[in-house]
Amino acid sequence: MHKVKTVFAAAILASVVSSSGAYAQLALGNGVSATVSGAVQTGTGITTMDLGDASTIAAWSQNTSMPLSLSYGSVSATITFGAGSALETSTGGILGPGNYLLASNNGLSLNFSQTQSYFSTRWAYQTATDTFQFYNGTQLVATATGSDVMAPTIAATGQSYPVTGYVGFTFGELGYDRVVVTAAANTAVEFDTIQFGDNVQVAPIPLNAASFGGLMSFLMMLGMRGKGGAQVAFRMAVQSLSPRRRTLAA
Repeated sequence: MHKVKTVFAAAILASVVSSSGAYAQLALGNGVSATVSGAVQTGTGITTMDLGDASTIAAWSQNTSMPLSLSYGSVSATITFGAGSALETSTGGILGPGNYLLASNNGLSLNFSQTQSYFSTRWAYQTATDTFQFYNGTQLVATATGSDVMAPTIAATGQSYPVTGYVGFTFGELGYDRVVVTAAANTAVEFDTIQFGDNVQVAPIPLNAASFGGLMSFLMMLGMRGKGGAQVAFRMAVQSLSPRRRTLAA
């Protein structure tokens, strides 16, 4: 009886934490995890890629397919565009004013001169066939599709389709040096606010007050049902709520 109660507690707690309105997490394998949030993630060691703004778009020209090279200290990043992919500019819409990247079914590639262990972006109009692939050399390290992140984004932001979420990827075992973004035929992936880093400490995202209250009510319910289940649930709750910082190895 206690075993069933413990499993039940773990399942409910995972649901409460991931649907808090603050963030949702999923594992992608190979030590890679994704965190979906309604706001950009912050921390130390994070570099934000400069895609320019309306005043500098003329330097690259809208709908460009020429490679774009950017430098950030000792790290350089080169964006190459497949047919139909482009650097675009917008005066509004879901991404707001400014520049963003658009990937077609022929894809675009972000190539880094050094291995990175963190990547995040604001991913707009998520659809099931949108794909982000992370490579270390020729080795495919992780793949994330729209079908992976749509439900967590809805949980984290409270939006319905189409949704826009800040999706951050952390690499605990093997980093990446290339990101390939592709869409299905006759569709496109739109994204901006690109961040990366090779030695990153990401600030934890706390649960909001409403979620904390619901979690404590659930623990009280378990306490009335059985001491063993409540103890297990309480330990899990403390671990998930305790502030902590995660250092990512390159």
